[in-house]
Order: sequence, then C-alpha cells, then structure tokens
Amino acid sequence: MSELDRVMKMVEGGQVVPALDRLSTILSEHPDAAWALAIRGRLLLDLREYDSLAENADRFIRLQPSNPLALTQRAAAQVFRGDVKSATDSMLEALTESGRDVDAFVLDVSSAVAFLLGRQGVFLTARVYASLAMMAQGYEGSQMSGTLLRQLNSSPTLNQLVKSIPQPIERPADAEWGERYDEAATLLRSNKVLLAEAKFQSLRRTLPDEPAILSGLLTCAIWRGDVAAQSDFLQKLSACESLDFEQRVQYRAISCLVNPDDKDLAAECFRLDADIESAEPVEMAMIADSRFAPLPAEMLAQMRESEDDVPPRAGFQVLDRDRPEIAEGLPPIDQIPEAIAMAFVYGKQTDRSARVEVHDVTSSVLDEVRTQIQKAVGDSVQLNQKPSDPLPFLAVVQPQVAMVRFKASAVEADAMQEQLTNTRMPLAIANAKWGILGNASLVETADDDSKLLERTVVVRVAEQYDAIISKGDEVLGEVYRLAKIQPLPPLVISDDEIESVANTDLNRIDSSQLNEESCLYLLQRAQQISSTPAIRHFAKRLIEADLPEDQKMAKLLAYSTLVNASGNAKTAIATIDEAKAFAEANQLPTANLLLSEVSLRLQAGDGEGFQKAIETLTQRYGNEPEVMAQLQQMLISMGLIRPDGSPRRGPAPGGGVAPAGAEPATGGIWTPDGGGAAAAPPADPAAGGGSKLWVPGMD
Repeated sequence: MSELDRVMKMVEGGQVVPALDRLSTILSEHPDAAWALAIRGRLLLDLREYDSLAENADRFIRLQPSNPLALTQRAAAQVFRGDVKSATDSMLEALTESGRDVDAFVLDVSSAVAFLLGRQGVFLTARVYASLAMMAQGYEGSQMSGTLLRQLNSSPTLNQLVKSIPQPIERPADAEWGERYDEAATLLRSNKVLLAEAKFQSLRRTLPDEPAILSGLLTCAIWRGDVAAQSDFLQKLSACESLDFEQRVQYRAISCLVNPDDKDLAAECFRLDADIESAEPVEMAMIADSRFAPLPAEMLAQMRESEDDVPPRAGFQVLDRDRPEIAEGLPPIDQIPEAIAMAFVYGKQTDRSARVEVHDVTSSVLDEVRTQIQKAVGDSVQLNQKPSDPLPFLAVVQPQVAMVRFKASAVEADAMQEQLTNTRMPLAIANAKWGILGNASLVETADDDSKLLERTVVVRVAEQYDAIISKGDEVLGEVYRLAKIQPLPPLVISDDEIESVANTDLNRIDSSQLNEESCLYLLQRAQQISSTPAIRHFAKRLIEADLPEDQKMAKLLAYSTLVNASGNAKTAIATIDEAKAFAEANQLPTANLLLSEVSLRLQAGDGEGFQKAIETLTQRYGNEPEVMAQLQQMLISMGLIRPDGSPRRGPAPGGGVAPAGAEPATGGIWTPDGGGAAAAPPADPAAGGGSKLWVPGMD
C-alpha cells in the first residue's frame, strides 16, 4: 500500500490527528511531496488551524507556485484572518490556474470567501463567489453558498439593484477592436479574470469611454472585491451618453450602493456634546419638556461602547413635536411625534465632567435639535458640534415613531402605523439632504434640470427597496410628485419573455398578456427576492384565475403567499378567511392556514378568533403529530406556554411593551398536549379588554 493510500485510509477512518502526524513525517523525509501538502492543508482547514494552514500554504506555493490548491490554501488562511483583498487575489490566481475544471477544495474556499464578503457588505462579489460554487456540476458542498444567496435575495432591506450582477454590455458588431474584446470576454467566461483584466485594460488605453470595455472591467472589479473600482466603473458607465437614460440612472444608482462607505445616498450626520456642571438639573429639564421622551432604564445599560465605559445616567429621544398626553385611543396623526435624535446625560466621573451627548443628528434637523438641547442645558453652556458617520438611506426615510405609550387596540395601532408611513415617509425621502444632490433635497432640486439624472437616481433607489415599496403605491406616488420625476411605465411582456425580465422590473409587470403558468413562475421569482408588490400582484392574478381541477393547490399556494405578503394583520386575516373557504370547498388541507391564523389572531388582539383557530386545528389535526408540534412550537415562541407545555402567567408577550394603563392578562392557555382544557384567551379588544401589547415604533 502506498503512503497516499495509508494516509487516506486514516482520514476516512476519522484518524485525523494521526494522519497529520504521518504527513509531517512524510514531509520531513520528502519535502517535495506536493500531495502531502495538499492533504495536510485540507485537514488543517477542517481543524481550523489557520496559522498552521498559512505556513503549509507558503511552503506549498514555494514548491509549486502555480498550483491552484496551494493558492487556495493561502486564500483560505487569508479569509480567516479577515484579509478580503488578499483572499480574493489568491482565489483569482487559483481560478486562473484551474481553468474550467475547478477542484472541490477551491469551491469550498470560494464559499467561505463569499460568506465573509457578504458579512462585510461587499454584496456583488459575495454573489459571484457563491454562484461559482452553486453552478459547479457535481459539486456537493454548495450548502453554504446556497444559504448565503437565499439570505441576500430575501432581505427586504437590501436594494434589488444589488441582488443581481450587472449584465455585460455587448460590443458594437462592426468594432475594429472586436477580436481583442472577444478574446478578453472568453477569458472572463472561463474564470481567468486576471488575464481578462489585463486585456480589457489594454483596450481601455485606446478606448477610454467605450461602454462594453468599461463593463468588462466592472466585472473584473467585482471578482476582485474592489468596491472602490466597482463604484468608479459604474459612475463612468453612467456618464456614457450613448447609453439609454434609464440605463445610466441604474449604473449611477448601483455605484452608490456597492460601496459600504459611499456617502452619496446617505444623510450627513452630526454629534453634539457639552460639559455641564451637574447632570441632575439637565435630566429633570428633559423629563419636564414635552419635546423629549425618556428611554427605558434597561436600554441605557446597553448604551456603552465597551465594558469599561459607564452607561449614561439618562437617555431621551428628541422629538419633532410635543409629546401628547396619555389618553384613550390614538391622537390625530399629525400629533404623533417622531424621534429626530438621541440625547444621553452622563454624571460626573473621576476623570470626566458631567456631560450631554446627542447622536444621529442629520443636517436637515440640526438647527431644531440644537435649539431643544440648548434650552435643556441652558444658554451659558457651549454646545460642540462635529461630524459623525452618515445615516444610511433606509434609516433616514423610515419614520422613527417616538416611544410614547397610548391605550389602543392592535388593529388601531396597525392602521395608525400605516397612515403614519404613508404620510411621513414620502416627506422624509423628498426633504432629506442627499450627498448625490450636493447635500440638497429632492424638493430643493426639483426644478434643477442639471440634476435630473441624480434626482432620478434617488427615486429609483427608493423604488427598489422592498422595505419602502411594500408600504403601498401612496408612498412613491407622493415622492414622484414632490421630486417631479415620472414613474417607469408598466412593462407588458409575453409568456416567451418571462425568463429575461430583470429582478428590478418585476414590480412593474403588466400580466394581462401572461398565462397562469407564467404568473406562477413570476410569483416564485418574486418570492425568492422579496419583491412584495409583485408577490401581491401575481398571487391575486392566480386567485382570480379559473384554474383547472389539478391546479387547485397552486391557487391555495397563492392564497398562502398573499397572506404572508399582507401589509397588516387585518388584511391577512381577511385573506385567510377567503382561503379557508376555498380550501374547504375543494377538500384541500388547511393546517398551514390555521397555523398562520393563530399567530395573526393573537397579533390582532382577537381573543375569540385566536381560541377558535386553535380549537379548529385540534379538531381536524389533533392526530397529526407534525401539525401539533408546529402549534406547540409557535405558542412557545409567542411566550404563551413553556417548553414543557405548561401555561405561562402574566402579560401576553406577543411582541411589545404594554401600553400605559394596561392590565396584566391572567388565566391559562390551551396547550397541544394539555388535553384540550381551554382557559381564558387574550381578551377581545371590542369587549373593552387588553389586546396586543404595543408601543408605537416597537414593531
């Protein structure tokens, strides 16, 4: 038996440490045994011995500088040191040397590189390395890459523009330089990125503004993980007047989104601070002032940068309007305050004076916040101002409802939140000062034709955040009006074109020319990338269709999908009621619908409906352990029962802080294995009892 066979037999038998000892002996006797270095590197990676892996990789590369396994070992060591740039460089060398036949070890490490890049916000590069592993034929280790891609695709806070790689731009058919370009493009398709990049760079020296060449270099920059170069090439493409205007807008928008440090679509932010003589008078002044809302004590304990720091003595939200008095029901929408900054009061410490710190102050509210803080600390105190990290787009435009308590039902709260969003979010988008507009707002530049492209970029970026577009047409409709930007027209396509539609166009498809099979395909695509308006559109289209008998389950799937995509509990419950009627009329299973209904009824504070849904579940599916286990797990996650099935006592957890004046909910709760003894469920709000426990902004 050869040494290789002996070592492999040890590894297959789980004798990893003895195998490493044997490999060390072999390498001491035969320093040029490349196979031993290759196996040793894989074992060290499995054992997470990253320092030893780096040493092994260096030795392997000295022996065989072009060996893709050696280069990949070095990349793996660099990944786990957090050195992204070096890791991608090493991976590209390994891929260049691998050609089309990529070793499974190279694909393993490419998945690790993708995961690290995803965590660091380098989304396009994470996607290409994850896709490399996913698309490899016969490769069985793509679970990590698949998980990463699902996370990237399903995130409602990740812009749709960075959920796919920009498509390459075709060169002109009659270009004199076509042959050189085709050679570079062929190398790129074969994963020989470094060789392709050199040829694209050579072409660019004579054709600096050719879109096809810039597009090729952009793809190389994506593989390299160089976000600065990605942003630069995207901006250059947006300046190419030979391209369609909306194409240019899209390139400029992506250029802002690919770089985590880009400030074009973030709001300029400041921090205010001041030394004060005593913390107590300032704290009392803020408590008494209706423009401040106190933060809970448990939240303050977390407000320190390190374990050695002292947490603030008190913390407050600075409000944009007076805090309303606690009363039955909700105040008018224009009286609901928003938080526009966070203020913290620190007591005197051994080496520091008492002080006030104010964080997250955007330029659009700077003067207002300064006035409120100055009033609290006194005119004699000097407030210092310095720049801080800019606030990202979504943090700026989403209304930050103040932590003020009201007595209201969950249904009323949902309606208020929806109305508040529809009213305030368009104003936040249109009035925020954006770097791409020269630290000006959409409203301020609405009549500036020289900034038409940049204004359109801001609006198109807003269109591609599912966290914004899922709120409904009213939000963007008002933004279009304030910014004086036209929405893109509906996209009419045929059944033959559905696979070529870009992710960014799913929300504007006119499905009137499509058959039900195409609608189902597009519904599934919309689900994969969390494109909520498209999900709602295609689900409703399938529900309204007259499907044949063998496709009734597709309609039930559409109902379930529409429930999950509903904007509030009331709408979701209405859809569930309709879905249950359809399922019962067609003798289809309703377990999943009833499980969803249990959660939604509790969320809506509908105690009677909550109890009825549980009773229906147990009557129909009490003998199905899988369904009962799901119900039990759901009730545990809601905090209604303990893992052993016994009921919890006290306020219904449901996800929120009790409104002022709410009485604790008492009584037991039905448990799946408790014999069906039902006790008092959460009270029906219509009967005057407590409901979902809720604080505005704490959803």
